[in-house]
Amino acid sequence: MPEKPHTPSSRTSVRLSLQYSFVYATLSAIVFVMTYFYTQYEIREWVRIEMRGAAMTLEAIYRSEGIDALISGVDTLAKASFENAHIYQLLDEDGSIISGNIPAKMDGRLPDRILAEDIHLLGGVNEELVGYWMRGDQIGPYRLVQGSSDHVFAEILEALGYALLAGSLVVVVLGLIVGVRVGRLTEQRISGISRTLSDFSGGKLDVRIPAPPGKRDDLGRVSTSINLMLDKIERLLESQEQISNDIAHDMRTPLQHLRQRLEAMQSSPKVSHEDVTTSLEHTEEIIGTFNALLRIAQIEGADRRARFERFDIRSVIENVAEFFEPLADDEGMTLDAQSPGEAAVVLGDRGLLTQLLSNLVENAIKHSPAGIDIKISVHTTPTEVSVRVADGGPGVEPADHERIFRRFFRGEKSRNSYGNGLGLSLVKAIADLHGATLSVSNNNPGAVFEVRFPNERSSQG
Repeated sequence: MPEKPHTPSSRTSVRLSLQYSFVYATLSAIVFVMTYFYTQYEIREWVRIEMRGAAMTLEAIYRSEGIDALISGVDTLAKASFENAHIYQLLDEDGSIISGNIPAKMDGRLPDRILAEDIHLLGGVNEELVGYWMRGDQIGPYRLVQGSSDHVFAEILEALGYALLAGSLVVVVLGLIVGVRVGRLTEQRISGISRTLSDFSGGKLDVRIPAPPGKRDDLGRVSTSINLMLDKIERLLESQEQISNDIAHDMRTPLQHLRQRLEAMQSSPKVSHEDVTTSLEHTEEIIGTFNALLRIAQIEGADRRARFERFDIRSVIENVAEFFEPLADDEGMTLDAQSPGEAAVVLGDRGLLTQLLSNLVENAIKHSPAGIDIKISVHTTPTEVSVRVADGGPGVEPADHERIFRRFFRGEKSRNSYGNGLGLSLVKAIADLHGATLSVSNNNPGAVFEVRFPNERSSQG
């Protein structure tokens, strides 16, 4: 049976576990070496201090009680040393041995360390003992030689070595366990991301990467970004499908009318001016619809934010009101623009925001009866600039408050009025580009369209 190939994610798991183990092993080795040499240094210092203390004690005895007391003290220390763990020799001023348990005379240059087999100690030594750390001191005319065995020193370092080795093995094993665990968790999350992307590309547009609570690590942030991207792609695909359906539905009627008109003109021996005019109107209607769709696509797809600037939106309101006031008068309506005394600063494209406000005012004029008032107002708070267009027309059904901004959407109250159903879609595209919130509410009677922008006055100041 062929061996199952390793997947990239399983290789990631193995690689992570090996990396963790290598890091832990390296750190353990560094700690081991540092601890070993530091302990060795501290033990040697302790031995030196101990021998220096013994020499100072014997010197005090000599000065207070004389040579006999010194000889007795050295003999006592030598006899009390278990298994010759400590050795002593006292030499007179002629270099003769007068006390101690070292048979060989140590009157020459004293080495720092000497092997036990080189000095032939009386009574023998522990077979595990290797050598002695040596020290020489002058007590009056006498020379005191001391040695401290390295047996305890070796035992301590051996125990330390075993402890550090065992600790290193534990750390390495823990590193393997942690590495495998982290690798598997990472593998599972990466597999989840890969599976989600595969399902999404296969047509399941509603799938998203699971987001465990509290996961704010790198993979968590990547998953969040991917989910946001998938949300946007889903909306774009749904919008594309909706646009295709809407175009097929809404363009069928004007194209059929145009075809019928052209067929009638073809079969008629005489083509009237009215027939040509009507055909041109149908053509202009179709062209206008496509131009509006292209305009929306340009706004949604292009990076227009590079042209953004901070400006007082009250100037745009005044210009739009001045432009549409004659049209409102002709329709028997009153157009009123109200602005606060303080600046209403927004960040955006002046031309696009002029078109946004123009579409809202034109929509109010188109769908309202004569004799009503249309009001444009702007309100400011420390954080927001709110622009409202209110009318007294038929209003918008509550069920249509969300759908009214779709492309080609026509409510029941406006189904028989002129238009292609793209004006408010263009308003929505411009608002989204500016990071503004667009909403509609009832004016009882009529409707209120509100666009809320971030207040940029503080940034400008």
